[in-house]
Amino acid sequence: MKKNKRKEPEETISDMASYQEQYLKPIELDRRRCVYISKGNHDVLTSLIRSLNVKGLTIGGYIDNVISEHIQKHKAEINHLYRRERNDLV
Repeated sequence: MKKNKRKEPEETISDMASYQEQYLKPIELDRRRCVYISKGNHDVLTSLIRSLNVKGLTIGGYIDNVISEHIQKHKAEINHLYRRERNDLV
């Protein structure tokens, strides 16, 4: 019988450390708002956050970190779509 070998991520250790610094850091969320995500995504995030055992790290904080980075990375596209749609509404 063959043992199933676990596939290791292709990223280097520094890439993984960078990911942790960017997304897996506790943040304080003031004036929080409720949003909904799929059960599957929630299950994955719950397992990840619990396994890391980082004090103060929450699913909401993780999601906020990911969205903040996404908005910064795609700022030009987001602003273009916003202006285009806004102009079309008038």
